[in-house]
Amino acid sequence: MADPLKHLRLAVLAPLAVGLLAAPGLASGAWAAPPADSHAAFGVRMGSPVRALDGAKEFKPGWYRLPSPPQPDPRFTQVAVEAFGETGVCVVQAVSPEITDDPAGVKIRAAIDRLADDFSKVYGAPERLDSCSDSACAPELWGEDLQAGARRYGYRWSLHDAPNNGVREVSVVAMAHSVSSSVFLTQFDSGALTTCSMAERRSLDGQP
Repeated sequence: MADPLKHLRLAVLAPLAVGLLAAPGLASGAWAAPPADSHAAFGVRMGSPVRALDGAKEFKPGWYRLPSPPQPDPRFTQVAVEAFGETGVCVVQAVSPEITDDPAGVKIRAAIDRLADDFSKVYGAPERLDSCSDSACAPELWGEDLQAGARRYGYRWSLHDAPNNGVREVSVVAMAHSVSSSVFLTQFDSGALTTCSMAERRSLDGQP
């Protein structure tokens, strides 16, 4: 069976989670539901130039931390965007506070499920991502399996008709910090994600 998370760039998400959690948290703000117009996340519109984002600070090529997104959400402590000259903002990511004392994953799954219920009111029914690739997977080893990379848990919404400056895909997944602590990460991809990925590769290769 194909990995249901193959389109989610976990290689980016994992270090991003560490980087975001090490930074100061967002100021308390109003509860922000997903964008009803499918063109923005946390008030950041897809395609926006980085210069339009107040306080954006680059922490790796193409990636910018937002200390105060236009519409903060208390379910997330940090928000970052990926943006390039030819695309503007093409990815918005956010990380939750760390959930601790949860080796069986009960609390992290419940938090993700609640978020998915909220997102579904805007984006419709999602694809549920719940699998474990290790033959030794067991409920009591949920946290260990997640940390080892064998277990996946989350949801994905695919919005195939979205324009380049719209939200084309939304994902939320669990990421382990240890066998008993984790965070959930959400990612909003724009319709220009292919162009964005090409720009990202050029940036990593040191090309203009």
